[in-house]
Amino acid sequence: MESYNLTEAKAKLSSIISRVAFAKVKIAIKRKGRNVAVLLPYEDYMAKSSQRDQCEGLLLAKNALADLEDMDQFIEDIYKAREESTERSILGI
Repeated sequence: MESYNLTEAKAKLSSIISRVAFAKVKIAIKRKGRNVAVLLPYEDYMAKSSQRDQCEGLLLAKNALADLEDMDQFIEDIYKAREESTERSILGI
């Protein structure tokens, strides 16, 4: 996948959009050396969007938490906090 820094992408936006739309190229945009966005053909976006719509719950947040270094500890902390919580009642009890 090609990549451009943000300043360069701004300067070449029209050309980049044409390559994405007609040549079906996927392009990453970087800010401060890190990928922050991806330009992809609209058809690819729609295909991925319909697949994503079939997912539910925490799976939707998976990529949002990708930078988290210790996912297992994060999940354990969530479960521990839920067990210790007295703010809600448990159904059926």
